[in-house]
Amino acid sequence: MITMKRRESAPARTRRTGRRALLLAALHDAGRPLTVEEAARAIGIAESTARFHLSLLVSAGEAERTPVRSGSAGRPSWQYSEFAGPRAADPPDTAPYQELARVLAAQLDEATGAAEAAREAGRRWTEALPTDAVRPAATPAAAIGALVDAFDRLGFAPDRPSRPDEIVLHACPFESLAREHRAVVCGVHLGLAERLAASIGGGIAIDGLDPFRSEQPMACAVRVRVSA
Repeated sequence: MITMKRRESAPARTRRTGRRALLLAALHDAGRPLTVEEAARAIGIAESTARFHLSLLVSAGEAERTPVRSGSAGRPSWQYSEFAGPRAADPPDTAPYQELARVLAAQLDEATGAAEAAREAGRRWTEALPTDAVRPAATPAAAIGALVDAFDRLGFAPDRPSRPDEIVLHACPFESLAREHRAVVCGVHLGLAERLAASIGGGIAIDGLDPFRSEQPMACAVRVRVSA
């Protein structure tokens, strides 16, 4: 078994909650990559909750993930491990930008036609994404998989439940702002989803977004329509 060396003095890269700290400790103590199921079982939480916090740890550079391919068709599952590479410098303070976003959202929230303006902003967001963020697809199944992957790269911690017509998002990059100005922030995300689906192709479209379907763990649902 290979055991990774703990970095005792490394600066914190993310605001760890109790669950995130427990998950990071579980990854370290395991000495090998863990699946979401294994990590959830290690600290006694639901898999959807573990997936959400693991995604945040990956985004913050505290953990890394690798695909586990079974040899069968379909999207791979993932396994997670403690990040073992060199650590970059701490990111700059983002508080001023968050406050600016809050002011702009509040202003837009009071404007006429705010919902449509927010959706259009979300559609334009796709123009600033990396070229590999959107993967075109030829079939509905591949298109939904590509949409899940795109949301994953953007930090929304997506999950595919048993229902074929929705994608559940367990993280929101603007969660606190969305709780204050739901129409604006969720409108942006709806527009983003619409343009992503249009860019991916494959016969899918977005029917809507159900924000904060559950609070703990957080879950928003993107409703997907498959063309006949």
